[in-house]
Amino acid sequence: MTDKKDSLPKHLTMGGPGDKFIGGGKVNTEDWFVRVPPYDELEKQIKDQEIWFCSAPFQMLYTDTLGNFLPCSWADVEAFPSCNVKDTSIKDWFIDDSNLNQLREEMLTPNSDLTTAKKWCTSCLKQENKYGRSRRQSSLKIQSNDKGIWPGIRKAVDIYKKTGKGSIDQRIFEVQIKVFGNKCNLDCYMCLPYDSSTRATTMNSDDLKDQKIFGELSMEASRKLKTIKTEFSSSVIDQITEIAPYIYNLKLIGGEPLVMKNYYQLLQQIVDSGHSDKIMVKYQTNMSVLELNRLKIIDFIPKFDLFEFTVSLDSIGKENDYIRRRSNWDEIVNNIKSVSKYPNVRINVNGAISFLSVLSFYKLIDWFDKNVKHLNLSQINWSNIRNPELLTANMLPEEIKQELIPKYEGFPDIQNVLKEGHGNLDYQDTFEYLLMNDNYYKDTKYEMHLFDVFPELEKFYKPITKDKK
Repeated sequence: MTDKKDSLPKHLTMGGPGDKFIGGGKVNTEDWFVRVPPYDELEKQIKDQEIWFCSAPFQMLYTDTLGNFLPCSWADVEAFPSCNVKDTSIKDWFIDDSNLNQLREEMLTPNSDLTTAKKWCTSCLKQENKYGRSRRQSSLKIQSNDKGIWPGIRKAVDIYKKTGKGSIDQRIFEVQIKVFGNKCNLDCYMCLPYDSSTRATTMNSDDLKDQKIFGELSMEASRKLKTIKTEFSSSVIDQITEIAPYIYNLKLIGGEPLVMKNYYQLLQQIVDSGHSDKIMVKYQTNMSVLELNRLKIIDFIPKFDLFEFTVSLDSIGKENDYIRRRSNWDEIVNNIKSVSKYPNVRINVNGAISFLSVLSFYKLIDWFDKNVKHLNLSQINWSNIRNPELLTANMLPEEIKQELIPKYEGFPDIQNVLKEGHGNLDYQDTFEYLLMNDNYYKDTKYEMHLFDVFPELEKFYKPITKDKK
């Protein structure tokens, strides 16, 4: 593993990893606006952090799994009364929504109290306060140096300043959608049942129905998702196709989008519209499969300008297969090899730093570094999960955290979460949950045991006795 930040290659620094830790609500902006044309007052305000700016409200269209419109995939859905695809068109929401326009105003106002941002953008604000790094920061680092996208964002800002509204009239839009449901073929231990049909089934089994980790997130949410998926999918596909001339990239999120038929239908309709050769497609995928029945994703790759796969991985080998239960590391690598052969394919890796993944995530960073050229890999990124709290990296025993900190030299966001305490929470509850999960898979082909895969944890486990119950 690379020891010094200064020596980190581009694929480890492009989106933020390795940036200096600042905290206190500030982020490192030294690499912003380096490769764009000379900038003016707006860019200076952004770089100097005189305004808390994010591009998403000006160029992103996002729907969550239940069809709610949000400024981005990290925004808090509970912040405002739901504005949903069932009763509002994509265009109407993006141009006229009063809360969205207020958010835009706050992001362009020096010394704003960020009233709206503090409701919608809590995740980024909290991460920047603690670690000096967030999704907002990572995106700006990339976009502010992209000569193809930043001028368009700047124009969208200028239009808002003149009209007080959003605009859809240029090819800068990133459309992100989850509205087709939560169907997923994997059972990742840290995933919300809300985002995975397999996880929802597991969590409502006899083995796990009494767990406390995820609260009430269960089959009730899953039933809601099925309704949304069948009721609004055609309308959403039509609306996205309508704005295809203005789409810069189309990000498809699940569940697992490669096992969801509606995503293949969307791609085909955009191809039929004649605009696909100008559009980048981004798949947020576990990369466990490349086809659904007779539908093959490789058939669509040549028809789009760029096809980007962001592969969700948290370690290598058996550690990754345990964290992302039902996955097979060798099959994932083979699928990466298959798509990497296409000249218009770009492959990224994205991880979730959690209680288990942080034990070996540094191995994945090393694997990525060694396979950049061989597998045509582009960038690796990650984020620290903050919910459920009992599954966060800071919940680990102190002895293990101290051993891990040196392994993440050069990556202050990971180091700093390892330096956090866990308050009144007890990691024994985390162990019990993980062992419940193991029991669910007993005598199946996916059977694995926590302490076989992560033996370093076993000495810290104290089984619950009948008296304690």
